[in-house]
Amino acid sequence: MPDSVHGEPGLDHTQSHSYCVDMKNLTISIPDELYRQARCKAAAADTSLSRVVQDFLARWAIEERSRAELVARLDVLFAESDARDRDKHGSAGPFSREEVYTERLKGFR
Repeated sequence: MPDSVHGEPGLDHTQSHSYCVDMKNLTISIPDELYRQARCKAAAADTSLSRVVQDFLARWAIEERSRAELVARLDVLFAESDARDRDKHGSAGPFSREEVYTERLKGFR
């Protein structure tokens, strides 16, 4: 008996592919015109839409990870700077909001 009413594989249908690595199938919905434009552009670049989406997702995942790593590194640098300069007074010392505004407003009085 088929997996679906129309004789097409259902969601639990297993497909075999000849990939060197495990791959997941992804189904997306996009407007017809976008599909046609993207398919033409992929063909002009001698590639497939699957490869375009795979490359995009790989770059996107790395970008997000890289951004998170950079933020974590900045947090460490800020913490080290705060610890080092905690007792300093002057341009690198800790200031309260009132101290900053008082200093800045001196030129306007």
